[in-house]
Amino acid sequence: MKFYQATRRLITLIEIMIVMFLIALITGILAYNTQGSLEEGKIFKTKVGMDRIETILNLAVSQNPSLLEDISGKWKEVIEKSPLVQNAKDLEKDGWGIEYKVEKDNDGNITVTSEGLRAYEQKKH
Repeated sequence: MKFYQATRRLITLIEIMIVMFLIALITGILAYNTQGSLEEGKIFKTKVGMDRIETILNLAVSQNPSLLEDISGKWKEVIEKSPLVQNAKDLEKDGWGIEYKVEKDNDGNITVTSEGLRAYEQKKH
């Protein structure tokens, strides 16, 4: 009487470790690529926000030139009253959640700057 032994192949510890290493490697690559996309999104949101604020403020100043004298103190109020903005609170901060800085330069032009974008560009270079 011959007994046939059923051969079962078990997964070894080395095989499990190799699979876990591959999963960790793929996850790391995806996380690295996603981080770059998030930074690009913050930059895009900030630049678009700066352009929108400048445009809205320049339009408001063209209708009421006296606004230019205290634009750094009244810019949020002007943005909130603008019919071009649906949610003014979203437009007040850049992609990093830092409030924009609005000033009038020596030539009488309105400049909008972002501390978050400036810090990112300094870190990048």
